[in-house]
Amino acid sequence: MTDAAIPDTAPDVEPDMTVDNRGRGCASGIARVQRALEDLSDGSVLVVQSTDRRAKREYPQLAEQTSHKLLAIESERGRLLRKEYTTYLEIHHQ
Repeated sequence: MTDAAIPDTAPDVEPDMTVDNRGRGCASGIARVQRALEDLSDGSVLVVQSTDRRAKREYPQLAEQTSHKLLAIESERGRLLRKEYTTYLEIHHQ
């Protein structure tokens, strides 16, 4: 999925769970995301907050390699001139 194909506006849904990975690299934060994915049922929405710029690459790859649907990735300037990313995933177990 290219950056242009990724929606950048939050969907109008209430998240079922939020994982705050701000300040963590995607590699260390992905374990927390995997645990959350296991705990959520089909149709649930997971929000992942991150400061790692790889979020725009890693989470679309996660969605492509699984049955989960990437709903959007928002990005905005946070504190100390760093960007913050908010990823929305709709959960679908095979």
